[in-house]
Parts: sequence; structure tokens; C-alpha cells
Amino acid sequence: MDIKRLLTSVFGLGWLPKAPGTWGSIPSVIIFALACHYAGTSTSVLIAMGITIFLSSIVCVQCSPSVIKWTGKKDPGEIVADETAGQALTFLAAAFFSIETFDNAHIFMTAILGFLLFRIFDIAKPWPIRKLEKYPDGWGILLDDLLAGVLAGVVLFFCRYKVLDFMCGMLFPSEGTPLGVFHAIVLGVIQGATEFLPVSSSGHLVLFENIFQFNPEMPEMLMFDLCVHVGTLAAIFYFFRESMVNFVKNLLASKKYGSKPIEIYKKSPSVHILVLAILVTGITGVFGVLLMKLFEEARGSLMVVSLMWFITGTLLIVTDMRKKSRIGLRQFGILAAIIVALAQSAAIMPGISRSGATICAAILVGLHRKWAVEFSFLIAIPAILGAAVITLIKDYSVIQESTLPMCSVLAGVVAAAITGVFALKLLIKTSRGTKLKYFAYYCYALAFIVLIFNLK
Repeated sequence: MDIKRLLTSVFGLGWLPKAPGTWGSIPSVIIFALACHYAGTSTSVLIAMGITIFLSSIVCVQCSPSVIKWTGKKDPGEIVADETAGQALTFLAAAFFSIETFDNAHIFMTAILGFLLFRIFDIAKPWPIRKLEKYPDGWGILLDDLLAGVLAGVVLFFCRYKVLDFMCGMLFPSEGTPLGVFHAIVLGVIQGATEFLPVSSSGHLVLFENIFQFNPEMPEMLMFDLCVHVGTLAAIFYFFRESMVNFVKNLLASKKYGSKPIEIYKKSPSVHILVLAILVTGITGVFGVLLMKLFEEARGSLMVVSLMWFITGTLLIVTDMRKKSRIGLRQFGILAAIIVALAQSAAIMPGISRSGATICAAILVGLHRKWAVEFSFLIAIPAILGAAVITLIKDYSVIQESTLPMCSVLAGVVAAAITGVFALKLLIKTSRGTKLKYFAYYCYALAFIVLIFNLK
């Protein structure tokens, strides 16, 4: 039974707490992208997708009845092998494209468009698809997704020319073209999600600089980077607004705890936290200056970034093994804060997640998970703001030359802020439920894929 559940869940993707069906589509997306990137022929796509459809379908039909019986549900959400098969069937349409002429931009956009089309048909389930759900056992689970894959594939086929070219033009503007609104939204979403989720925003920045062939030193990119950091800070202030109001109120009333600094530090929660936050920020700043050259060199190596992603994933898994973390902020002392500071300093290295490193370090030294998250994002404010100020001072003369349209700036900031709020909600839920390991799986998968592409 355990093997059958493992197979139908596509090795655990179906057990993820949010949208397991969506995660079940990801393997087919990755296989499609790898087939296009490495073999680069329509035949390779046809073979890769055909094998994926066949294996996923066999697993779904043969193993689903046992999982249905075990869970007592007609269509258990953990069964996602059907989504893997249906998504692969969508990409089967790409075998009729001129894959040989595709560059990375067209591969990326075909993968994204195919994924979105299949998810739309799979979720909306128009009449023919819904009717197939009535078939018994694993057949009903499989057939509706296969038909969704067929319909999505048909739409994808008709989008193969002008629509794909149009999307590539928006996402990958030609050299010298200012950042467009669509491009800004995509980058804002990436920044907002990866800044807070424990997957390393700096690692993703290096990755996308390589994939999209960005020039991070061009005025528009420097200006945009500063602006989206404002969006991520806005997300922190909005999400933790109640905690911050209470923090400031308690800080202003610190005199009631005594007249001596040591006495106030020991009794006032806000003063205690503020002192530790200043200590962490100071240590991070010192290490940031001392090791700046090392960190800048690491940005040029995807191999190093991949290794750091493996380290981040391992740290997340180890932290999930710590079941009890009971220390409150009052008992969280200077030595523990120094350990968190060292973790945050290490996170300047691309691929090491700042939020992941600080939350994990705090939990591992015993801080309660709730307070670990709040403390991590309290110290994130000076860290993010400080990095933005340093960039502004360092590259002010270059940023002045930016011709970035205001609509692109606003789109990126809003996208980063909104995405950041949702990312914070997801992080808090997973960190409190000892489910950080799901982000670890993502880090491992991303590191593995980047290594494969880098070794080509």
C-alpha cells in the first residue's frame, strides 16, 4: 500500500498541503523542458511525453483502487499521477512545433503556457471532462485529466506562432528595450515569493539572470531591484502590523520597567528584542563587508548556487526534525542571537535563504516556531533596507540614467507586495506545522535541475 500511495502521489507531490494537483503537473513540465533543452527535436518531445503518459497512466489505473479503498474517498486528492499524465498529453502537441528552432525563451513560454492551459481545463472541468469522472476506480480519475490534456493541447497547438512570439516579446524584451509591465510583474512575483519563502531570493536572481540573460548592472535593473524591495518591505509591515504596533507601544512605555538599562532590557520585551535585532544587524553588516568579494564571486557560479540550495534544503529538513522548541523571546539571549546573526550572514551567499537560515537557526537553538518567524522578519527589515540603501549609494550615478517607465515600477512593486503577503502566510503555516521539508524538496529539485543544465 505504501508503494502504491508513493507512486500515485508521484513520490510525495500529492501529499503537499496546498494544490496537490498543480504540483502533480510539475514533473511533466520539467521533463518537457529538459527534452527541449537537451535533445531539441520534435521526436525527443514525442518520446519523452509518450513515456510519461504511459507510465503515469499505468500507475493511476493499477494503483488508484487501493488508495481509494484505503482513504475511503472516490477521488483522493493525493492521487496526482493523473495530472502528470494529462499535463504530458498537453505537451504532446508541442511535438508538432518546430522545436529545432526554439530558443530558451520559447521553451520557457511553451512550458508556462501549456501548464496554465492544462490547469485551467483541469480545474474548470467543462461538460465532457466532468462526464468522464463517473467511470469507476482509477479510470474516472485518469480519463478526465487525459481529456483536459487533449483540450489544452489543442489550444496550445493554435498558440504555437503569434501567441508564443507575443509572450516571448513581453517576457524577453530585446536588448536596449526598457522593462515592460508584464516583465515587471513576473519579476515582482518572483521577488515577493522568494524573498520570504525559504528558497533564496538571491539564488533565484542569479538563476534568472542566466536564463533570461539579464544585465543586472543596467540602470533599469538596478532601479527595479530597489523598487521591488520597497514592495517586500510593505508586505512585512502589512502582515505583521499588529505585532509591530504592540512592539512600538511597549517600546515607548519601557520606562515603566525600571530606570536602569540592564533592568529595562531584562523586563521589557520590546527593548529586549530591539537590542538583539541591533546585535544581529551589526554582525551581519560586519560579515557582509568582510566577505563581500567572496559573495560577489559566488554570483557568477551556478554550481556554487546549486550547492547552497542543497545546504538550504538540508537545513530545512533538519529543522523539521526538531519537534519541540519552547523558548520564548524573553529567554532568547545574546548567544542565541549571535547564532542567528551568523546564519543571516551566511545567507548573503546566493542559494542560502535568509528567511530559511534565520528561522531554522532560531528554532534549532530552542526558540518557539511562532517567535522564530516573527524575529526573522523583524531583523529582515534592516537587512532588506540596508541592502537597498547600499545599492543606492554605490550605484546612484548609474540609477540616475534609468529610463524605466513608472507603470513598470508600480506593477513590480505591487506584484512583490501582494505575492509577499501570500508567501508570508504560507511560510507561517508550514513552519508551525513542521512542514519546511516541502521547501527543502523544492530546493533539492531546483539544485539538481540547475546542475544538469550547467553541466551541459
